[in-house]
Amino acid sequence: MNLYAGEIGDLDPRAEMERLLAAVRDAGDRPLAPLFGALAAAHPVALAEVVCGPRSPGGEAVVRAALPHIAVLEETLSPRGVYPRLAELAGDAATAVLATAAGRHPAASWLIPLSRRVEREQAGATHLFAAGAHPAFAQVCRMHAEVGHVEGLVLAAGATGRAEPAGALLAVHLDPPLRGEPIPLEPALRAAAAALDANPGSPVLAHLAAVWGPEPDALVARLVPRLRQRASAEALLAGARHLPTTSALLRAVIPGMR
Repeated sequence: MNLYAGEIGDLDPRAEMERLLAAVRDAGDRPLAPLFGALAAAHPVALAEVVCGPRSPGGEAVVRAALPHIAVLEETLSPRGVYPRLAELAGDAATAVLATAAGRHPAASWLIPLSRRVEREQAGATHLFAAGAHPAFAQVCRMHAEVGHVEGLVLAAGATGRAEPAGALLAVHLDPPLRGEPIPLEPALRAAAAALDANPGSPVLAHLAAVWGPEPDALVARLVPRLRQRASAEALLAGARHLPTTSALLRAVIPGMR
């Protein structure tokens, strides 16, 4: 029986678990895809044991070979159980695990601590990229803002052109969570500028005003020096003509922008 070729026949995983684990551990350059594919089809519990169990050898090759069978692993272990364990074992494939989890479960709250574990200073970026088209995107932004995932939110704003990251950071600045220090105002302005530079049509002004209140002129004026694109500044001016300080600043700087 050639396990590497996926020839498992009438294998009894309970009796042959040590052999399965040894085959995975000693695979070297031999592909694990045939074996994992056969186990996923015939013995999903055995696949979960080999890939995620306490005796799993883990490593990048094992986890990458397991990801095509993630639906089987989710059914066996639950999403909340399988992804943190895979990320723990994955080595350099941990980001691929996080991306898979975020793509399949973009609104899941357990992605918040998993993002921190995998991405560290840029925690939240992968999750937010995946959740950009999901109805829960604003809620996901708020969850990341509440735990201080600033850089991930700023990156997401720049990548998606969405205003929600800035709105979430501003909301946490004004109404911080019960635990932890308030986030400074600067991150919200960075996210707002990143969104506008990526997408001049982004409704950043409306989102900031909805959180700040009816007189956001002083806040929005602080956004102007952070803009890098003339199109962004012109779009902001078109929406901020009722804000005298902001409008005056924009009219002063736009002629010198590219």
